[in-house]
Amino acid sequence: MSATAPTHPNVPLDRTAQASPAINPWLFVPVLYFMQSVPNILVTESFVSIYKDMGVDNLKITFWTSIIGLPWTFKMFWGPLVDLNFTKRNWTIAVQVLITGTLVLIASVMTGDSFFWYSLAALALIAVLSATHDIACDGLYLMSLDKARQAAFSGVMGTFSRFGRLFATFGVLFVGGKLQSYGWHKNSAWAIAIGFGAVVYGGGMLWNIFSLPSPPLDVPAPHTEANQNKRNLIRTVTVILLGVCVYFFIASAVELIGYGVFAAKHGNTFDAALAIPTPIERTNALTALPKPVLPLTWNMTAGERNTQLAILTACAALMFPAWMLTRRVVGNSPMGEAFSTYFRQSGFLAILAFIMFYRFGEAMILKIVVLFLQGSRAEGGMGIKVEEVAQIYGIGVPLGLILGGLAGGAMISRVGLRRAFWPLVFCMHAPNLLYVLVAYERPDNHLWLYPVAFVEAFGYGFGFAGYFVYLMYVAQRGNFRTSHYAIGTGLGAMFITFAGILSGILQQALGYLGFLICACVMTIPGTLTLLFIPMDNEETRATKAGTGDH
Repeated sequence: MSATAPTHPNVPLDRTAQASPAINPWLFVPVLYFMQSVPNILVTESFVSIYKDMGVDNLKITFWTSIIGLPWTFKMFWGPLVDLNFTKRNWTIAVQVLITGTLVLIASVMTGDSFFWYSLAALALIAVLSATHDIACDGLYLMSLDKARQAAFSGVMGTFSRFGRLFATFGVLFVGGKLQSYGWHKNSAWAIAIGFGAVVYGGGMLWNIFSLPSPPLDVPAPHTEANQNKRNLIRTVTVILLGVCVYFFIASAVELIGYGVFAAKHGNTFDAALAIPTPIERTNALTALPKPVLPLTWNMTAGERNTQLAILTACAALMFPAWMLTRRVVGNSPMGEAFSTYFRQSGFLAILAFIMFYRFGEAMILKIVVLFLQGSRAEGGMGIKVEEVAQIYGIGVPLGLILGGLAGGAMISRVGLRRAFWPLVFCMHAPNLLYVLVAYERPDNHLWLYPVAFVEAFGYGFGFAGYFVYLMYVAQRGNFRTSHYAIGTGLGAMFITFAGILSGILQQALGYLGFLICACVMTIPGTLTLLFIPMDNEETRATKAGTGDH
């Protein structure tokens, strides 16, 4: 690919270096990406169920699990720290050791009275470690394999990531629930279940110590200044500070704008009902009121408004000093070069549009489709019981995602990304029309939802392979492949969050059928970006030929 290469004199280019053909991906890719998924899902999904089962308040659960999930959004800010210090192999193994120990620590505190706060602090640590692990293991993958094998194994990566998800959501929760059915106390049952997760994760860690490759490209950055590691850590802290200020400034502004729109539309109609402390009485009071046109989550109490205003003011005051400090500290350093070369590369606006829109419509549908299936028929939903929804998704979706991911990676490897992209994007989005048909017909027979869920999941897995592989290609246009891949995936995660927020607003305003039609329309911009994104001939030819680009 043609690109804007790094110009910093202290950073050597490695475009002629070679990934070792002797590295066998089957020895490390499956276990590595199983382990990449497990901590993420434990923190963001499994512990929501665990805390709920242990009687923790819903507000505490949703607030704190959302806060500690932020490192996966912010990881792009410390990608260059991983890229420029030590080796990706050492980062990966060190972080896996720390995650294993932290899981053991969580298991040990679950039987105590203060289990929530102790385990939450440990989960926050796991979130930071896991986000760092994502950066390091992705970088190791890119350095170990040429582009032909990167494409071929993208489906294997996705498949074993989903196995990790199944282990964290089904395996760990199943053990905890089963022990309780045998008469174990909840705290002890969950301590053993988490300990079981730690043992499995630790086994993977031991496997990786002996099986992870040491590719020729994976070497520490040369030390071109005194105390380089310490300086890079300080630079990372300043970049994270700036990123946090910008993120919370935007988030608070959106919250307050939403409240302003809600207040203008509904006034204080719902304030009295929302202020009722008892959940059942609050629900009954809200049910008795006219259904709001806008989401109730847009409304805020006086205390919540003051909190958001305080966050907005603090972030506004800190942003300019943080920006000036970042420019001064990062400046023309290799870390600054890692950030700037990503945003200065040729065709960046088209690449950004691709990252923003390729999965946008699909992400909107994924956020709402379960709610549509469970929603009452009076509201335009299917009125399916939660256990049947679990069966539909438990059977069709995992199988579809796995087979689709494998098929997508195999197709890219065989014909090249350029030729594969249009079939990939078509197969990703066309199955969404099946849900539009379901919302229109709303059949009483639910059996055909099983093939619908499978086809939609297969299409998503198939098309997602193209997104995955393209971000890998973009990351390798310059020298900072690890940090550039972290930036790309971090931006993608941010836009998926925006898609989820928008989906709730549109569903509330348009109903399920209108929302699904709108989400299908939103797949068009991402499809059209394929006409503009840079696709260099030498890369697609190399991938098709199976020889790599080196």
